[in-house]
Amino acid sequence: MSTVERKKGIFQRFLDGIEKAGNKLPHPVTLFAILAVLVVIISSVVASFGILVEDPANPGETIAVKNLLSGEGISYIFTSMVDNFIGFAPLGVVLATMLGIGICERSGLISAGLRGFVLSIPNRLITAGLVFAAVMSS
Repeated sequence: MSTVERKKGIFQRFLDGIEKAGNKLPHPVTLFAILAVLVVIISSVVASFGILVEDPANPGETIAVKNLLSGEGISYIFTSMVDNFIGFAPLGVVLATMLGIGICERSGLISAGLRGFVLSIPNRLITAGLVFAAVMSS
């Protein structure tokens, strides 16, 4: 074990452990697909027990869990997919933001802006400015 590793505090070792665990995770698209499949399987199991839940929109009324592995469930998945995404309010903001950032990145606007910012920082604020630029660029 090197001297640098021996001097690490408990918090740094904790952060290193989180980083190692995070690096072992699959791609976010894969995680999304895995979670979607888990939801479908769990819906099948819960529906087989005949579980009812209270309707949050209409207190006092109950809703039966739908089996998403049945023919009706698979049909429901595909016919309500667009409405599900349209009804998710943050999705529009995220897509528009990602589109804008992608255009700025491909056109070179982000790198030019960061370069101009770093070159215009006064000497007494160079450390704070570089930290700010690093955070913004990531």
